[in-house]
Amino acid sequence: MQRFRPDILVTSPDGECLMVVEVKLNDTFLQDAIEQLKRSMTSIDCSVGLAIAGDRITLLRDSLREYNGASIYIAGEAKLPNSLLPSADEQYNKESEFEFESRVQNWLEKLKLNSSADNLPSDLKKLFSAQIINLLRMGEVRAAHPRWSNVSK
Repeated sequence: MQRFRPDILVTSPDGECLMVVEVKLNDTFLQDAIEQLKRSMTSIDCSVGLAIAGDRITLLRDSLREYNGASIYIAGEAKLPNSLLPSADEQYNKESEFEFESRVQNWLEKLKLNSSADNLPSDLKKLFSAQIINLLRMGEVRAAHPRWSNVSK
């Protein structure tokens, strides 16, 4: 059985998974990101996930009514802030994918601050609600796998 590796995790101080994040550089892979996210949520027993692909962010939740991820559903969508979006040149560059993941991770970390969360566009504010912001605030946002850069080459 293949193991699935998400891009970003939000974990509680005792190591419990609070949120799983799957990041794709462009929206061509949105459906792939959602399917990978569902498998990751199921394999690590996490009921909240974010699929980020191109300029879209999709919130997934698991109602836990059914076994093996069958109760995971799309709870909403919003547009990412323009400041996070990759340029057209970056969208097909493999090295830019890691940079985009890092940008998303930094953005999620900044959302722990009241001022950053208060400044979200209305669609993102609605999508993230108090519950999602609280998960970010009480958890640690971290990369779920190593990211290699040109600097290390």
